[in-house]
Amino acid sequence: MRSLATLFYFLVIAGALAHPVHTSTAEAEYNPQTKRLEVSLTVFISDLETALIRQCEREMRMEKTPAAEFDAQVLVYLNKTFVVTDAAGKVAKMTWVGREMEKESEKSGDPAVVLFFEVEMPEGLKGATVRDAVFCELFQDQVNLMLLQTGSQKIELSFAQDKASQKVMQAD
Repeated sequence: MRSLATLFYFLVIAGALAHPVHTSTAEAEYNPQTKRLEVSLTVFISDLETALIRQCEREMRMEKTPAAEFDAQVLVYLNKTFVVTDAAGKVAKMTWVGREMEKESEKSGDPAVVLFFEVEMPEGLKGATVRDAVFCELFQDQVNLMLLQTGSQKIELSFAQDKASQKVMQAD
């Protein structure tokens, strides 16, 4: 009986260490000079690879797939799951900027990557809506957090499967 309790304890601990939190974090800032929303999105590499494998129906590994091919597939995925629309409901164009490893997470068993992209918003953010459904097709408990800054105003947004879209602000 004692060995069964010990086994259960180790299984619980192992499960807790195997990436139990399904979340992404984004920082976004509106640049009035370029009229673009500049976004940095931090995600677990394992989740990103799983999403890309589903999308492409073939192996997609950040360390093994050629960077240009991997990045192109990331952009395709983001265009489906991270969508910004202007006040008129028109989908804004997204431009890929690049990616880099999240330094602190490299020490962990489940590293993260920061994805950089820009969203064209020529009319500004007034009346804009953000849909952040990144990984919501993979995990029912996925939560995507965003800190949006425009000028001196900072807005914290939280997205989930049942609340994937939100108006970001009423005025510039």
